[in-house]
Amino acid sequence: MTSTSFNATLGFKVVRVWKDGITMEVEVRPELTNIFGSLHGGVTATLVDAAAGVALFGQLGGLRQITTVELKLNYLNPAGHGKVRARSRIVKLGKTLAVITVDVHDAHSRAVATALVTYMLL
Repeated sequence: MTSTSFNATLGFKVVRVWKDGITMEVEVRPELTNIFGSLHGGVTATLVDAAAGVALFGQLGGLRQITTVELKLNYLNPAGHGKVRARSRIVKLGKTLAVITVDVHDAHSRAVATALVTYMLL
């Protein structure tokens, strides 16, 4: 699994590789929060996209270029501190498209977000 410099800049880390995806985490730090002290929604969306993309890239052995086509994200609860984890699951891997679900939880296992991501295989 690779981590891009952007993912590394945000502090994203792959903490577990599953047969159907990965678990990626980020520590909530002040520079990643919104005015209310919660993890910024853009960071959550980026974590979702990264967890989906890194899982797919690994599943493909790094042999194909991929790009996000669509990301549908529901925010469920704010994450204020500790580690936030995103668990991606590859639902369907076709010839040109892949569909991946991602569930995000905070340090207390509370649901933060859920997403459906579509990637194109180039």
